[in-house]
Amino acid sequence: MSKDQEINPPNEFTERVSRLLLVCVQGIMELLDKTDNLFPQLQSLTQVIRKAVRPKPPEGLAKEVQDYFVRLRLEKEFRGAEQNEMKQIVVDLTETIMEMAGNSGQFTESIGEQIAKVKAATSLQDILAIKEEIVFQTEIIRNKSLSLRKELEEFHEITHNLSQRLEQSEARVLIDPLTNVFNRNAYEVKITQVVREFNRYGDGFSLVVVDIDHFKNFNDTYGHQVGDQVLISVASTLREAVRTTDQVYRYGGEEFAILLVKIDPENAAKLAKKILTSVEKDYFVFKDQKLNVTISVGLANLQKDDTASTWFDRADKAMYEAKKAGRNRMVVAP
Repeated sequence: MSKDQEINPPNEFTERVSRLLLVCVQGIMELLDKTDNLFPQLQSLTQVIRKAVRPKPPEGLAKEVQDYFVRLRLEKEFRGAEQNEMKQIVVDLTETIMEMAGNSGQFTESIGEQIAKVKAATSLQDILAIKEEIVFQTEIIRNKSLSLRKELEEFHEITHNLSQRLEQSEARVLIDPLTNVFNRNAYEVKITQVVREFNRYGDGFSLVVVDIDHFKNFNDTYGHQVGDQVLISVASTLREAVRTTDQVYRYGGEEFAILLVKIDPENAAKLAKKILTSVEKDYFVFKDQKLNVTISVGLANLQKDDTASTWFDRADKAMYEAKKAGRNRMVVAP
């Protein structure tokens, strides 16, 4: 490399191409398993690009490509979670049948084989097919127990409803196109799974409801385009403030919901406070004017008697209490 090449910075075209290449490589890495042989090679490539060009944050086409990969990653994450829920429902069903049927030789052995198939299944269609086979095999003992019949009917209803929701979600967008976080449809499916997991395993879950303070003022004063930028900015800050295991949803309008998984109440409160202060510290510029945004936050820890509806209502009520108390603050639901 000549002395002139060392001194002169990369030209604008080179930087744009490098920026685009970087977001593509990073997007592919997020979709790969870290054990994939390609992962370390792509990781090395990103380091080479950064050292050679030191590209600026993505903008224009590079930002659009980055957003595309974000949506792909979120959809992949959502599909995996829903498939695991269906697996767990079918395993619950078979274990219930085994407990009620007792040791009945060939029947118990056959059901055990079906459980193994469920855990090894890689598609929703396979899981549903195995579930139907299990239900068919239980006909030989179904008439022996009224309580078992009720259990089977309940499990059939659960799997039927989940199957319908999954089929509908295939046709509906799961990602909010403006903010690039999960939308209300995705929330409705996920919240049921979380409550079910809590009742089965007792893991700690918390729900954070966020509402942007004085959002109408941004629209009325600066126009709806600025209002959209406020939503995008807040959603981005929320994603960065939470852990990778947590999920952010645009619940509706200027309201967001955040699911905090496997967390105790003390740490949930700390994280909710971090969310609040992160938004408060952030800002964006409109026509040389620095615009600050604040939020009101409600936090509810999932409790034994909660349903998906009552859990959200408690968090939502706490958020409104925060607004009544002066906004830009966090309230924990009792």
